[in-house]
Amino acid sequence: MQKITKENIQDYALKLMFKMKDEEFDAFEKEFETILKHMDLIGQIDGIEKVEPMTFPFKNKDVKLRKDVATSTLTTDDAVKNAHETIYDEVKVPKVVGGES
Repeated sequence: MQKITKENIQDYALKLMFKMKDEEFDAFEKEFETILKHMDLIGQIDGIEKVEPMTFPFKNKDVKLRKDVATSTLTTDDAVKNAHETIYDEVKVPKVVGGES
């Protein structure tokens, strides 16, 4: 069984700019261990390699998708005219990602 260590999780959190407490790393390590055990159990099912992966739990034959055809597009002015604030013809939004510089 593959092992996810606290050090792996700390590395991933750093790369994804997540701030986590030490006890959260311990909890994640235990959760990943449980997930990996379940994956190993599933892998032990006879004939599992013959089962086609599914996207949805059931097939829906009544779905009618439209053709993806390009039509007229908005001008930049029309696209940003209702925006609260713009900068360089782009919508300005509040900063949502923090990080150390």
